[in-house]
Amino acid sequence: MLADFSVELGRDDAALELPWSSADPLVRFYDLKNHPELLRQIPEAVAWPELGAFLARINAAGFPLATAKCDAWLSREVAPEEEIFGDRKFVSYVDLVFEDEAARCSFEKHEAFARNLCRLLGQTPEIPAAVEVVIRRCYYHAEGALPEAADQAGAEDVYRAETRSEADTGDASEVGIGHGIEPEGQADAGERSEADIEEVEAVGRLDETAADEREGLSGPSRTGGFCFTAYVTGFGDSDHEPRLRWQIALALLQNALVQLARDQGAK
Repeated sequence: MLADFSVELGRDDAALELPWSSADPLVRFYDLKNHPELLRQIPEAVAWPELGAFLARINAAGFPLATAKCDAWLSREVAPEEEIFGDRKFVSYVDLVFEDEAARCSFEKHEAFARNLCRLLGQTPEIPAAVEVVIRRCYYHAEGALPEAADQAGAEDVYRAETRSEADTGDASEVGIGHGIEPEGQADAGERSEADIEEVEAVGRLDETAADEREGLSGPSRTGGFCFTAYVTGFGDSDHEPRLRWQIALALLQNALVQLARDQGAK
């Protein structure tokens, strides 16, 4: 199974607000870590039981990660480099955040975790499936300090545009994301030096400060940090094959996350 990770921290890259909301009161953040009974309120978890089981496990009490957002869909838009795996795919994404507040603000911890996760996934059997982990910026809001829903709706639209094109929203199609392909000009993440990491974090702090000044959100109610977006894709030549392979890949991702957490001394 293909496994790779990338970093998207530019000014124009998508970022997550946590908690988040939208203009639609039914589309909102659910704190599954503290309220697991809310899982049944998430349509994607109901429609795709495998995804629901993944959310339940990651949000289990004592686990060092939590989930923030998810989606899943079948797509017939396959990128040229993916065509060897089939003519369609089933895709999901889940946003993951560390429970530890200090870890949330450490780019180095996020990069090391993503690198070790991909190393574990690289040891799994070869199947027509892929996992792509993207490290993104996340703004953590104190309770009661969430921006207005209208502002959050705009952020949500930008975020979803990365995975679904406007023309394909009606039939749940998805834009090819090039799993396993290293972005042009990006150095191997495993070869970054401490100076490189410090530079990324410094640039991130400057971007964060500029954004805060523009949006009027600086201060103790809002903390800049990072998060993961994990894309899981199964490929095939029928509607059945991609979902079956996606299910296997999602289970492998869950097992790798649990193993990595156990290796790091977490419950």
